[in-house]
Amino acid sequence: MSTRRVALVTGSARGIGRAIAERLAPDHDCVVHGRRDARAAAEVARSIEAQGGQALVVTADLADPAQVAGLAEATLGRFGRVDTLVANAAATAFRPLVDVTGRHSRLTFATVVDGLVELVHRLAPAMGAGGRILTIGGLDARFAQSGHGLLGGAKAALEALTRSWAVELGPRGVTANTIVPGPVLTDSLEAYLGGREDVRALLVDHTPVGRLCTPSDVADVAAFLVSPAAAMISGQVVTVDGGISAQGGPWGAMRDLW
Repeated sequence: MSTRRVALVTGSARGIGRAIAERLAPDHDCVVHGRRDARAAAEVARSIEAQGGQALVVTADLADPAQVAGLAEATLGRFGRVDTLVANAAATAFRPLVDVTGRHSRLTFATVVDGLVELVHRLAPAMGAGGRILTIGGLDARFAQSGHGLLGGAKAALEALTRSWAVELGPRGVTANTIVPGPVLTDSLEAYLGGREDVRALLVDHTPVGRLCTPSDVADVAAFLVSPAAAMISGQVVTVDGGISAQGGPWGAMRDLW
């Protein structure tokens, strides 16, 4: 009988989500989710299959309740259960809060918060003892970061939801935790930096370990938190940032450079 588990990793076509899906592949079959880019998601699926796992690619806009329902149904239809749910997907408008509109707010909170609430509602009944919910937060929930007000608000809500799931689902043997990555070397960070090497250098200077995080750094911690070894860790926020937030975060100093 197979001992492989089943994971759904939202936003796993690239970046941190991809690294987590690939890191879980040795002992998880995986639903690879992307909003639109089926080609990138299929590439991740091939990587998982090369490690001996089964992979299902599902494209879905988490801001659309019907598509969220379809994602849950596709997961259960293929695998019959889910053991690990990693909520990594996000969407927002990177602009000052005074410039955002209701449309921007609805997109951000529908994707980060509402879509996940619906996914947990649909998938939690299929999680047995040993189930894991892992949400990917952000330092922008703790520190004001230029253009990140909406996303920071949504990520703060994500942390609060995760603590409640830990309490509500704990009696069933399901844990829920949040990882907060620092600045991570992804396409999103590169877009944020906009080629500013002085800002990149400032980020490194503010990181005690002397380098920025990679998606693999985050994936390694994710793999531990969803493993049996982390059965007694629940309702926690684990920061993976090389110590950058230990000295107040980089955002104030960065703001002076923009």
